[in-house]
Amino acid sequence: MNGFWALLQASFLVLLVALPGVSQGSTTLTFAFSQKSAPYSSLLDGKAVGLFPEVVQLAFSFVPDYTTESLVMPWARAQYNVRHGLNDGFMTYPSESRQDYAVFSAKPLFTQDFGHLVYSADNPNIDVIESATGFADLSSLKVIVESGSKWEDNNIPGYLKRVPGQHLDAMMHLLMFRKAGDFLVQPAEDARLIARQLGYSQKLKVRKVDFIPNSQIPFHIGVSRKLPNANELINQIDAVMQSPEFQSQSNTVIEGYR
Repeated sequence: MNGFWALLQASFLVLLVALPGVSQGSTTLTFAFSQKSAPYSSLLDGKAVGLFPEVVQLAFSFVPDYTTESLVMPWARAQYNVRHGLNDGFMTYPSESRQDYAVFSAKPLFTQDFGHLVYSADNPNIDVIESATGFADLSSLKVIVESGSKWEDNNIPGYLKRVPGQHLDAMMHLLMFRKAGDFLVQPAEDARLIARQLGYSQKLKVRKVDFIPNSQIPFHIGVSRKLPNANELINQIDAVMQSPEFQSQSNTVIEGYR
């Protein structure tokens, strides 16, 4: 009989270790982030860096008995891993398709704001940009857009003349160096980081406006539904996010990227 119970216990331990998202006797949760999404997440010296890993780690520092490990990878793989329980969570927009395989915090940890016009201090049309109260006021100017961006297709009027750029760096060069267009529509964090990296910070101008539709994109913590305690874990995160101490520390982290 003793041999039977020993075998049963051993089988249980093997099953526990094999469960997706469960480390061997550990309370460390693995969070997957995009490797090329600075300043939000990227790889530096073999480590995950950026706003999203920082705020996720901060949130879990308020949850007893849990720590997080941040991993960076192609974004498609990160989503695949969370879907299948190979990683425990991520931080992203809680679309309907993602809600099928992940449980999300009730409120966002960060809201990305596309409601900014980005332009050069040397632009001869600077008065038009700085006085515009709607896209119609910018109809004589050229907007630089990211090739293939569905958000820009849906939210920047078609009557504006477009100058396509292959990626964010190229768009900044088109704006500041080649002067191929008059402005970008971009979050302030993205614009300032790229301008700093490319040496354009002194000439960079960023103006917050209120006429860009769907400019607020919320990013929530999500954990894989493969986790046995996914709902309980998110309830704990929801409680943490109501804490004034967490809110204060989180705001400090976010402001450091702006």
